[in-house]
Amino acid sequence: MKRLTGYAGALLLVFLVAGICWATPAMKGGRTAGAATVAQGNEPAGEEAQWTLLYYLAADNEQEAYADATIAQLLAGTAATDNHPRILVLIDRLSVPGTEIFEVAGGQMIPRQSLAEQNTADGAVLENFAAYALEQAENDRVAFIMKSEGLSWRGIGRDNTHDEESDDQLMPVGALSQALIAAQTATDIKVDLLVLEGSIMAFMEVVYELRDAVPYLLATQSKIQPDGLAWEMVIRDLVANPDMTASELGIAITDNTMEYYADKGNNGVPQDDTSTNFAALTLFDLSHMGDVLAAHQAWAETCWSLFDDIYDILPHARDLAEVGGFGEITDFDYNFDMQTFMVESLRLIDEAGLNFPELDKTVDDYLSAQDGLVVYEQSPEDGDKLRAATGLSIWYPPTWNKYETRDESDEVFGSTMYYEDPEIGLDWIVDSNWLTYLFEYFDRADAKLEGDGTDGDEPPKTGVFNKINAN
Repeated sequence: MKRLTGYAGALLLVFLVAGICWATPAMKGGRTAGAATVAQGNEPAGEEAQWTLLYYLAADNEQEAYADATIAQLLAGTAATDNHPRILVLIDRLSVPGTEIFEVAGGQMIPRQSLAEQNTADGAVLENFAAYALEQAENDRVAFIMKSEGLSWRGIGRDNTHDEESDDQLMPVGALSQALIAAQTATDIKVDLLVLEGSIMAFMEVVYELRDAVPYLLATQSKIQPDGLAWEMVIRDLVANPDMTASELGIAITDNTMEYYADKGNNGVPQDDTSTNFAALTLFDLSHMGDVLAAHQAWAETCWSLFDDIYDILPHARDLAEVGGFGEITDFDYNFDMQTFMVESLRLIDEAGLNFPELDKTVDDYLSAQDGLVVYEQSPEDGDKLRAATGLSIWYPPTWNKYETRDESDEVFGSTMYYEDPEIGLDWIVDSNWLTYLFEYFDRADAKLEGDGTDGDEPPKTGVFNKINAN
């Protein structure tokens, strides 16, 4: 998928560089979108703003219009008052070459830097922007918003067209984490809240990867719908309550987004994603990630020791824990809610007339640890697409054949990717015992591993995996 160029795109860039702002698409659901310059209202100035919001809009992909929707909300939100948070934005577009940095103030876009085309899937580009923007932060508290296409444990921030000769690029979550840590170290300015405004990023693997980057993380187990998060409403709340803590801001973003999508309906366009309310957000306190890791390891080890008795029960529990149905949230992932899976597995074990007190204890311990990690979680009450969501998912493929993902299309992901891909380098893979759990689970599955066993259908064994890794 290569860049779409033409006279209109070139003219658009000229307008931006010259400081002449373009009109953005109207928001759906009755919210005000406005043009890039929005008439300033007469809201009285209140207490001085205490937050700086930094937006990294990696829109060099098919979601460019989604970035414009966010910009429209920022313009509308800042137009009504001078006392809004300071807002700096980087945007990399699909439609035109170049990467722009601008400030949003008083309903206007104020150009700050015009750069050559950047690969916004490169952690170094994010680090450079974060360091620059943090140096510009005039307020005590900082939120960093990473908005782009989210692909769960694979990464976020797909860049289609940095290099015409290259495949799509995707930023691993580890690169995002390292970039934010490096920028904060270089500037000695901390990011208080990280918002991943990309779909299906509230995965155990992602949250764990970011544990040292920021104290609070906001992400979703579901989709980010086209209008994005409700930033106009968030700005209004920050004007009224500028001394919010990071946790309070994360809760405000969540509540505003739930309110925004609650009454949207399908607006007469049934095929729109917004015809179904997929809004869901989770706020994490990452200081609890170590406790969650330890509790999850204890649960996994206890669980696999009982596989001979409960293996046939777990698939049902896993199905009940699916966040959405296949193709409803995503058509390429296995998105299962951790809490729902554990609770349903105990219920089904009990219904089968079995009792394992040691497993009950590890589930209780894990849920207690996750309660510390999950500060706040909201998902829509209408419909059943998110009925299993309680805040945190994990990648749980049902068989070895589903686990082995190396045949994923490079047209979609930039390169063939698999769970243990060293270029992705998930810390969760190294630090947890989740792979051992999965391999023990697959050992009882009707998996096929070509070349092993009499008919090539021998389920995976530990020695087989050692041989694969050696190759």
